[in-house]
Parts: sequence; C-alpha cells; structure tokens
Amino acid sequence: MEAQAFRDEGPKLPKDVVVLGVSKDSVDAQKKFAEKNRLTFRLLADEDGAVIRLYGVDLAFGFAKRKSFLVDSKGKIAKTYETVAPARHAAEVVRDLEAVS
Repeated sequence: MEAQAFRDEGPKLPKDVVVLGVSKDSVDAQKKFAEKNRLTFRLLADEDGAVIRLYGVDLAFGFAKRKSFLVDSKGKIAKTYETVAPARHAAEVVRDLEAVS
C-alpha cells in the first residue's frame, strides 16, 4: 500500500521534507486509517474536494484519481506523477527529491 510505503521510506527523507496525503474521506476516516497503518505523516480530509480540484485531480464516481505532486521549497510543483504504482511510488519520490534539492 502506498501510505505504508511512504511511512517506511520516511526515515530516508531529508528532515525538511513534508509528506501529506489528501483524500475526500472524512476526518474520522482519515484518523482511523492513519492509526491502523501507523502512519508518520499527516492525512488531510478534503471532503468537499476543493483542494483536489485546485490541483486538477480528476474525480470518478466521487473519488479522486490517485495522483501525486512533488512541491519544492518555494511552493512550486516540481513534478507531477500522473500514474502511481503504490508499492514503488514512495521510493520513486525519494529518488526524485535529489533532483529537486
């Protein structure tokens, strides 16, 4: 699972890197998911989809398509991951951080 992979890759990330997960799930659902998976990063509940739409993520049947963004220290999107392989994505982001840093 992608969230667990980001949890496991967390120690490899520079200390100033922030990982955030965003979905349309409720705050309670996010909290339960984070606790169940022992996540070490924040999950943000975007129940009305406002943030999801701002980032141009497609919705299908009310669910956001899986998509990731690498944002640099100036707040600019350095890379967009249009397709994500959940098991490998965290390691890919760790590698890509070197190019952005």
